[in-house]
Amino acid sequence: MPSTIRNFFQALALLLALLSPAVAPAAETAAGDVRQITWDDLLPEGWIPPSVSVDHFFDAAPPQATAMAEAPVVNELNGQRVKLPGYLVPINLEGDKLKDFLMVPYFGACIHVPPPPPNQVVFVSLPEPVAVEDPYGPHWVTGVISTSASSTELAEAAYTLAGERVEVFDWDAMFPDQADSD
Repeated sequence: MPSTIRNFFQALALLLALLSPAVAPAAETAAGDVRQITWDDLLPEGWIPPSVSVDHFFDAAPPQATAMAEAPVVNELNGQRVKLPGYLVPINLEGDKLKDFLMVPYFGACIHVPPPPPNQVVFVSLPEPVAVEDPYGPHWVTGVISTSASSTELAEAAYTLAGERVEVFDWDAMFPDQADSD
């Protein structure tokens, strides 16, 4: 299968895994100190993100982003040590190393307009800059999350994460039945 098609299906599979609590439920790890969460866990129960029309691509003015006040957060997450999968959008680089970034649920978010709702954007700050092996691929990020809002030129984030670790998302480990020998 060509790599472009495989990448598309991998991204689609990741998106489904991230948004489906049945596939990737929030849970404590064996160590008991890091809670693996999905993007659904950042949404208050019953809150539905506003729909976005693709009609704006033909208009002169793109649609407005969802306002921070219209994107409620889950206050119970404050202070929890979590591990969240997603895509990185660099904000602050030190040389070729990543220091601060937005984390989003799907590839291309924040580059295209409008950005995801603020409760689907996490501002991550690392204590020390890190080299990222594959900046365009999905990653796991571990750290302590809070509902402190942050605003950047690209998007507003309803959550902030004091990052501790950034690691490449392992497709083969997440979806072992779909691994092939490229």
